[in-house]
Amino acid sequence: MKEPLSSKRMAVLIVEDDPHSQLYFRKLLSGMYDTSVAASAREAWDLLHKEAFNLVLMDISLKGDEDGLSLTRRLRTEETFKNLPIVAVTAYAFPDDRRRALEAGCTDYLSKPVSSNDLNLKIAELTKK
Repeated sequence: MKEPLSSKRMAVLIVEDDPHSQLYFRKLLSGMYDTSVAASAREAWDLLHKEAFNLVLMDISLKGDEDGLSLTRRLRTEETFKNLPIVAVTAYAFPDDRRRALEAGCTDYLSKPVSSNDLNLKIAELTKK
């Protein structure tokens, strides 16, 4: 398996097509984690196959040919990504949305807006750090 971006800090991939949300998540995480951003499913797929990440924040309603749930399903078919924590992050906050995200293979689910505290607690819980 590939080594994470930095041996000292965990690497988080932010899969988000909205520039404001990208900036928001980077600001929340940059002090504690190495972050990379993918604006589409294709870009995320490519980054995940080039670099190692400890966790993925996955917007489930990506614009384009593939949404975040479809990408998650595809990732879970590869042995390399079977245990990678993938957290669905979305403005959709209904119980059915959570169920669909978990059924697609997401490890957990957070609804937007996400607080810094909730996000950091979730990352710590899922990465045991």
